[in-house]
Amino acid sequence: MIKLRLFASLREVAGSKEVEVDGDELSVGQALAKFATRFEKAKDILFDKDGNLFPSVLLLVNGESAEGGEQARVKSGDVVSVLLPTAGG
Repeated sequence: MIKLRLFASLREVAGSKEVEVDGDELSVGQALAKFATRFEKAKDILFDKDGNLFPSVLLLVNGESAEGGEQARVKSGDVVSVLLPTAGG
């Protein structure tokens, strides 16, 4: 199981600050796609119409910047933090 730590609107969509996705070893993109399959509204927040992760999404793996972005490999027990840009003024 890979744990996704969610922030902002993703937290609202999932109704939780953390969600687990099945998998022993996946790319971050695959883990997020599994999440978006479970929570349909997350798809529009995370991915463009071609299925690519929006470049503004910040990914951390175990508290460190995800080297390789959505291609970064994660394994069971890892925590992926998914941060979205916010606007304010």
